[in-house]
Amino acid sequence: MREKEIKKKSELLEQIRHDLKAWEECEPDFDEGYFDESDVWSFYEFLLERHMDDWTVIDDLKGGTRK
Repeated sequence: MREKEIKKKSELLEQIRHDLKAWEECEPDFDEGYFDESDVWSFYEFLLERHMDDWTVIDDLKGGTRK
């Protein structure tokens, strides 16, 4: 059995925000603000589902709620 990688929720969310911002900047068809916080959380949920066998995510946010 493979050991799961430990991830912090806050770091995953920040990485997603960073990556979506970079995508906005590189894609001429996307205006600034094309992606919003709901897109960040949607992709976060997708990643959790996709990597459920690979990652253990530690909720290090106060109350575990959305920013």
